[in-house]
Amino acid sequence: MTMEETLFNSKGEPVAYIFSDMNKTIYLWDGHSVAYLYSYHVYGFNGRHLGWLINGIVYDPDGNRIGFNSATCPVAVYKEPSKGKKYPVDKIGSRYEAPALPELGFNYSAQDFVEFLRGGQVLL
Repeated sequence: MTMEETLFNSKGEPVAYIFSDMNKTIYLWDGHSVAYLYSYHVYGFNGRHLGWLINGIVYDPDGNRIGFNSATCPVAVYKEPSKGKKYPVDKIGSRYEAPALPELGFNYSAQDFVEFLRGGQVLL
């Protein structure tokens, strides 16, 4: 049985989900795979280290909060619309070395969560 965990932005909008396959692939709501989990690290399929997922919160490279699961979202979450058809998963690129974990804070990231995740997309 496969499970999915929805990820929300700071406004409570569902923007992505983690699919519990071998790589814990992160899909955008439109069905495009953009990233995956490696331990608590969020890596793009292009090999870039994007951030960290710790206790249901996604942190950006500066340690600011950018994404949330339903239990950690700071606002009421929106109802989840139908998901797009999953596109084939990209080949995983060589992982860049992860930077040191910054001090994690309570500030929100200035970056849009979808754009943050698209930073890991493989561009053809």
